[in-house]
Amino acid sequence: MSKTKTVLTANTIRSIVKEALNEAIEESRKQAKKEPDNYYKATERRLWALPDLKDKVNKDKQYLQDLIDNGLRSHSKDVVRFQRSGRRLSNEEILEALIKDIKAAIAANEYEIKVVEDALEPLTNDPYFRVIPGRYFEQLSDDELTKELFCDARTIRRNRGRLVHRVAVRLYGVDAV
Repeated sequence: MSKTKTVLTANTIRSIVKEALNEAIEESRKQAKKEPDNYYKATERRLWALPDLKDKVNKDKQYLQDLIDNGLRSHSKDVVRFQRSGRRLSNEEILEALIKDIKAAIAANEYEIKVVEDALEPLTNDPYFRVIPGRYFEQLSDDELTKELFCDARTIRRNRGRLVHRVAVRLYGVDAV
């Protein structure tokens, strides 16, 4: 039995990495488009996640810039992740794949941020819109919002529900009605 050596060119490796990234992006979009059981709760989860997503994008951009400026650290977990296939990749190939992977993650997160912000934008003129950023982005209690908006807690809850429902329709369409 003879052993054959597989030689991978840089273009072959790039195409393999590109294909894997495209599959990961497509799977992420499929997951985002899965129908939730409860559109209201799904919308709330997306609203609660928005500040954290923005923070993650900023941190990922800093990490990306650090990679571009300084290259790989020799014992990074990311390096091990790209070497599990059994093929030996050069540090340059690993760095290139890692940069593409991070860029894809940033793009997916920025896409989600844009979708949610686009759903919120038409509602900003509503007199009770303040309950959305107050509750979901600043974690203000209903009592704090009642003092700020000069109304009772029931009005806050009712209008928050109304606005979240409108955001749900803008995110999920007729299924959320």
